[in-house]
Amino acid sequence: MTIDRTAIDGLKAYIIERALLSPVTPEVFRASCERLLEAGLPVLRINMSWGTLHPTIGALSLRWWKGRKFDDITRYMHQDGESEEWLRSPGYYAVHNQIPEFHVFINDETAHPVFPVFDEFKEAGGTHYFLRLIRFSEPSQFAFDLDGMILSFLSDAPNGFSNEEMDILRDVGDYIALALKIALRERITLNTLSAYLGENAAHQVLSGSIKLGDGNNINAVIWYSDLRNSTVLGDQLSGPDLLATLNSYFACTAGAVSDHGGEVLRFVGDAVLAIFPIHNEDVKEACAKATAAAKDSLARLDYVNAQRAPDQQLSFGLGLHIGEVMFGNIGIPERLDFSVTGPAANEVARIENMTKEIGETVLASQSFASHQPDQWRAIGPRPLRGVGCPVNLFTLK
Repeated sequence: MTIDRTAIDGLKAYIIERALLSPVTPEVFRASCERLLEAGLPVLRINMSWGTLHPTIGALSLRWWKGRKFDDITRYMHQDGESEEWLRSPGYYAVHNQIPEFHVFINDETAHPVFPVFDEFKEAGGTHYFLRLIRFSEPSQFAFDLDGMILSFLSDAPNGFSNEEMDILRDVGDYIALALKIALRERITLNTLSAYLGENAAHQVLSGSIKLGDGNNINAVIWYSDLRNSTVLGDQLSGPDLLATLNSYFACTAGAVSDHGGEVLRFVGDAVLAIFPIHNEDVKEACAKATAAAKDSLARLDYVNAQRAPDQQLSFGLGLHIGEVMFGNIGIPERLDFSVTGPAANEVARIENMTKEIGETVLASQSFASHQPDQWRAIGPRPLRGVGCPVNLFTLK
């Protein structure tokens, strides 16, 4: 089949256009694969895999098969380690041996190297496998899980890819790699900022909210939790054990917030400041999420304490409140922090502090509890430090 060079040029222009306008998406990859096929390239399967800098995700991949339903991104998690499938794959072979590219006629009994996945390729009608390892940095600095991509092509032509076709795939592959590198840098920046600032704040910073005082007023449920007896734990535990204990506590509190749709804003020592934004005036939904997170945090705490020694049990206090807060940059021009400020933010910390005096783990203001009266029991009015009038407090039923 004659190769349509005009279509190939159009594909390269399309990739550049999409890369400049927005991050490369699975749809851009799918469209690029289809356009290669339409241009006359005998492609049966195309796979693109790359590493990323993310707290939980180690690598991702996109896979296209001619005539099959296109799947979304596949994620490979850090916690899963290196699977047997990966260790016996062409990609691992290329990365481990630092081989920039290789190709194999998979029906050739004398072909080398051979991989288990070739059996699947043969059954699907594959004849010729071509892989490229594309680096995003100098070889001496290269590590797949951080800075590079693997791009592979499978042909179903009887004689496989011609030299001309492989040259075209190299050329188009470089365009795809450049587009991915741009998208990857943007995504890594967002992932890193999200890990340290929270997703909402990360988007605001990348959108230009980087000056002292930049921000906006939002209505939100505010969560403030604080670990009890942290000084005693610090005296009992070594540095590594104390860090592990703090992370167990944060898994109970901050983990519950994240899993129920909230956003953790800051870790203030061993305290957690978080919000559940109120979208479209749906106060009840935000309160329901926060209440579910509070109950989940208590269940998680019970599980953690069941694994700990009797004299090293964890406990915390939690305050919940509703109010308008300023969500933006505070600090000095040279060193900013993205956080919430305002009377409601101060009041929720005072509410949490009352858990020690009242002896309840979770306390909520009336403005919060009134949206779920079946979930909360009245404690009565209590004076809060710095607040003019006593505040009606509630605890979970």
